[in-house]
Amino acid sequence: MKGFSEDERERIRAELIEAGKELFTAIGLERTRVRDLTDEVGIGTSTFYQFFDSKGTLYLTVLDHEVERIAQSYEGKLDSAPDIRSEVRLGLEALFEELETNPLFYRAVVENERQQLLRNLPPEQQLGNFKEGRDTLVTLAERWTRNPRFQLDDPVAVVDLLRLLSQTVRLREQFETLSTIEEYESARNVLIDSLVHGLTDQEHTED
Repeated sequence: MKGFSEDERERIRAELIEAGKELFTAIGLERTRVRDLTDEVGIGTSTFYQFFDSKGTLYLTVLDHEVERIAQSYEGKLDSAPDIRSEVRLGLEALFEELETNPLFYRAVVENERQQLLRNLPPEQQLGNFKEGRDTLVTLAERWTRNPRFQLDDPVAVVDLLRLLSQTVRLREQFETLSTIEEYESARNVLIDSLVHGLTDQEHTED
């Protein structure tokens, strides 16, 4: 990257990630242009490609940062959780909160934009650059599955369950149209309660 010092490269990359987060959240991936991103940072469009191969690559990087932020936020709450049931409840509530309030996360997970972009990347880029988000979720799932009161022993199965669960948020708009948001929230809370009780064994005594 001729012409930039190491500090400048780190600053520009960080600013592109932040600009990407703001624009992808506000108007979505499709409507965001590379020029919109570079105008925010004050660089030329050709310079953009010294940092990211494409707009989609930046988008995936932004998403990995978001997943890491969500995971760290969840981990920060664990100290207040007295047992595995409380941990699982916090995790499920955090998942729904992000999906219901974060447009970027919703489009990535529920509308599957992340997986669609990954499928268009060469395999070596998929494995080398954009596995952090899933690895972070697996790390959290491994924490649950190590607990003897947790009913599943495969962390990947837990992550897949959370991905499946995320699709239920699609029904939120139908509830808003046909009934009330309060009815959606009530049904969501019943679902969380059922999963918490189904995934944990109340009678098992922890070591």
